[in-house]
Amino acid sequence: LFIYMNIYKWHVPELNEIFITLTFVTVFIALVFLVHKYYVCFIITVIILYIISTIMPHDDSYKLTMLNVNQGDAFLFETNERESILIDTGGTGVDSAMKEDHNIAEYHIIPTLKKHGLTSLDYIIISHPHVDHMGELSYLITKFKIKNIIINTTSFNINKLKTLIHQSERNHIKLIDFKNIQQFNLGKANITLLDSTIKHSEDLNEHSIVTFIEYNKIKMLFMGDATTNNEQILLRNFKLPKIDILKVGHHGSKTSTSNEFIQKIQPTICLVSVGKTNRYHLPNQEVITKLKRLGSHVFQSNEYGEVTIKLNSKLTINTEMNQ
Repeated sequence: LFIYMNIYKWHVPELNEIFITLTFVTVFIALVFLVHKYYVCFIITVIILYIISTIMPHDDSYKLTMLNVNQGDAFLFETNERESILIDTGGTGVDSAMKEDHNIAEYHIIPTLKKHGLTSLDYIIISHPHVDHMGELSYLITKFKIKNIIINTTSFNINKLKTLIHQSERNHIKLIDFKNIQQFNLGKANITLLDSTIKHSEDLNEHSIVTFIEYNKIKMLFMGDATTNNEQILLRNFKLPKIDILKVGHHGSKTSTSNEFIQKIQPTICLVSVGKTNRYHLPNQEVITKLKRLGSHVFQSNEYGEVTIKLNSKLTINTEMNQ
């Protein structure tokens, strides 16, 4: 029976001390019933265990998580009502003759979503159509409930766009061009999609959607792979405030994060999503040194793993090197 049940996955969200205690007590009671062959009582207790450990736990904090997706980007913003935005999905480039395995989505992204008690995503924002930012999208579309996908349609080639339109229609997902939804709310958070794209650039990084989220006076900026050219457009066209949390552009490459830009936004916390021993030798150490000299606290996924920030007055940070 247990060998057969091993194919099923039971994702338990993060529990506080009270729920951990209740869970262990309920497990003990369930085992007592099983040993004494009170099978009906055992089944009832397991149902109670599921409710206590999976359904009842509820965190009233808004949170931001940098998922550990190797050399790629995936950032999860969620409200206290389990409303959520996933900015990019990570992904791994594969040879055209190889079958895609989607291990990042199956073993990294979806377990984290379920651990956080999420059963659906309100939005996925794809900053730009590079595989390390959207490679897991096709898998997530089929395996997880998604309500809306936001893209920069002009950055997609026609075949890739047609495929995404077809997948979205088949799975009842609303596909939105970011220029048609430049500002919206999620709970008490305000989300603004900043247009600093360079339409005719051959560099898809320069087509990146820049996402600005403000919640309870906490300001977060997600740069995708935007370059210093995009940063100049941002400085010219928008009144950027001091940023509390910065998703550092292009995995800490020197093609992003100019002196003028970071001097303007003065980030308190910098998140760098980057793979261990990646072939690009990112992040660039000059960029990291520059951020630290500015007084920023830098968290790299290759060093800290998954990083979750509770968006309270203290910006409580938890790291988990489990992936």
